[in-house]
Amino acid sequence: MGLLTISQAAIYLGVSTDTLRRWDKTGELTPTEKNNKTGYRYYDQKKLIEYLKNLDIIKLASQWVKADQEDEPQKLFYCENVSVFNYRLNKLERDLMVIAEFKESYSLTTSMVGEIGNNSFDHNIGNWPDIPGIFFGYNVTKRWVVLADRGQGILKTLSRAKKLSDHSDALRVAFTEVISGRAPEARGNGLKYVKNIITENKDYKLKFQTGDAELLMEYGNKDLKIKKKSDKIRGCLALINF
Repeated sequence: MGLLTISQAAIYLGVSTDTLRRWDKTGELTPTEKNNKTGYRYYDQKKLIEYLKNLDIIKLASQWVKADQEDEPQKLFYCENVSVFNYRLNKLERDLMVIAEFKESYSLTTSMVGEIGNNSFDHNIGNWPDIPGIFFGYNVTKRWVVLADRGQGILKTLSRAKKLSDHSDALRVAFTEVISGRAPEARGNGLKYVKNIITENKDYKLKFQTGDAELLMEYGNKDLKIKKKSDKIRGCLALINF
């Protein structure tokens, strides 16, 4: 490992060179070497690896679904289509398979992530309000996965098949009722599968928000805990602890 130019560092991190220059000014991420006369910046790859390890991915996902501007998320976490999502889902599975403590549970974890991620694509295909695709990040050491989208949200999607009062009602229905209807509404039924895994396995917890409603789910509690949030989001935001 050695020094990378700003262009190489930008590719490595999945951001633009302008973003790196902005991070340099704010102190978010400073170059290892900088020539003030030429403006050239060089980054130690080890420092970039350390930066990624300490990156608050949950905060990034949350900021993205709440933002007004229509910007793609950092490329390291952006799945613009189902193919990219499935490729990264397979990587998560491989990362979990080689760790002894996850040998019995990796398939359940990846199947849950797959259901939530594919649910976003199924519900929004051809109807993304602005940025298509989803945010998908994980940290095996901290034992969590975060998924987010700037889609239509569960309320708007399920309202095509069933009359719903608000985001809380939509969230309850999505995780407890079998919705019969034409695609894509019928495809949301995978969230019931996610509920069963969470409530029947003590190692899992789920926090799921859509609009101004947030669901908290854990082992042994089949009664949904749904509360109103003051900060309304675009689409959906899910955090799985495993």
